[in-house]
Amino acid sequence: MSQFEKYHPILTPHYTFDWLTKVRVIDVFNLYQTSNATATMETTAAQINHTMREIFHDHQLVWGVTARDTNAFVGQVGFAPIDTAKHEATLSVDLTATYQQVTTLREILERLVAFGTVELKLNRLTLILPKHDDLMAQILAGLNFSTTDHLTFNYHQ
Repeated sequence: MSQFEKYHPILTPHYTFDWLTKVRVIDVFNLYQTSNATATMETTAAQINHTMREIFHDHQLVWGVTARDTNAFVGQVGFAPIDTAKHEATLSVDLTATYQQVTTLREILERLVAFGTVELKLNRLTLILPKHDDLMAQILAGLNFSTTDHLTFNYHQ
C-alpha cells in the first residue's frame, strides 16, 4: 500500500480535501479550462487518472476540495511533486473563481502547510504563482513564506 493512500479525506472547518475521483469530472474540467483552453473531458479524465497513479506511487499528494456545507467544488490543491526523502514539496493551489478570496485561501493554505510540516515532515515548501497576485502574496507572507520575485514563494521550517 502506498504511504499516501491513507491521506483522505482531510478536513478543515469549512472544506473537505478528497481524491479527485470523488468529485465530478465536469467540475475539474471547468477548472482546468480556466488555465488551459484546449482541455477536454477526455484529457481531464486522463489527467485525473495520471494524478491518482502519481499519488499511489508517492510522487504527488493532490486532492479535490469541496465546501463542507454545500458540497460545491472549490478546486484542486496539494503537493505536486513531493520528495519525502528530501523533505520538500511544491504546493499547488488552483481554486475556482468563486473561492479565490482571503478566508478560503488562508484556511486551505494553513491546512496544507500544517499537514505538510507536521504529518509529512516536510521542511521546505515552494509555491509558484503563474502571475503576480497581491492577495496570494499577502496570505503567503502571513504564513511565513518568503519571496524575492513575487512569483516563487518558499517556506522553510
